[in-house]
Amino acid sequence: MSQTHNEPVPQVACRHLRHKGMYVYTDGLGSETHEGYDNTIFWCLKTMKSFGPDDDLVDRDGCCNRERSCYEPT
Repeated sequence: MSQTHNEPVPQVACRHLRHKGMYVYTDGLGSETHEGYDNTIFWCLKTMKSFGPDDDLVDRDGCCNRERSCYEPT
């Protein structure tokens, strides 16, 4: 089924995006996310810092941007 112009395009985070919730809120059995967790600190696996290889900040929205030079889909 194809998407119509009314359906939002799903945002896929960069494969290098990491946050604490990935390790704390998991039992290792599913891919459940905790989007409401608002004390999240993000980092990039390429730089191991809070900014990516393109020197832009790492966060949930920014790392879903396919226009970033460092973006790699999961």
